[in-house]
Amino acid sequence: MWSYLISTIKLYSNHKSFSLGIDTIRNLWFLLHFKDLEIKNKTIYYQVDNGMRQRKNTKHPVRKMRKAHKNTAEFIEYLSDKSYKIIKLELEFTNGWKIKQRPCVELRFYTNSTQERDQLINKLLKVAGQGPINVSKLDINYPYYFNSELKLIKINLDGLPDPDEFWSEEKVAQWKIDINVVERLKEEQQTETPIYTKGDLEEIKKIFSNRDEQIDPF
Repeated sequence: MWSYLISTIKLYSNHKSFSLGIDTIRNLWFLLHFKDLEIKNKTIYYQVDNGMRQRKNTKHPVRKMRKAHKNTAEFIEYLSDKSYKIIKLELEFTNGWKIKQRPCVELRFYTNSTQERDQLINKLLKVAGQGPINVSKLDINYPYYFNSELKLIKINLDGLPDPDEFWSEEKVAQWKIDINVVERLKEEQQTETPIYTKGDLEEIKKIFSNRDEQIDPF
């Protein structure tokens, strides 16, 4: 159940981009907040979905949208009488900003600077009836979910950040090594026979002590 329009937020490592958890099936209208920006390029793939009226065995092909749209208002208006499920959505604007959809659950926003990022975050939270938050308190590459319109809970299951598209190959390779170590420790922790020294147990405790770390309202 989606208690809030924006359910999660995550900052990315280039310090100019972020994602918001949004039910894009019901709330793609959220893109109307960018209607003043001119669309430079777009990549949109869709599939016809007639819902309850569609036969169970019917599966429509995924197609690329060819029709041009000057802005997001034109795009949303075009979709208003269509039975389309948006499979892939990428918009690039003439001001350098970009928006990408993670199907059904997330929108990713790419700005030109940290200042633009922070201003856009609080603008979007405001129109959603949430926030404001102090963005500088958020750790990069860790998701947070909204426990209230202001309170954020850090999702930290394994003590490691989530990789993003801006990481170098070397950093991703090291992350894979680190996550394998953590997973191995989890498996060993579930064995019946204790195999840790006192020092090992202290290290494991540190790794998992930050799960779902709660931060105060901003």
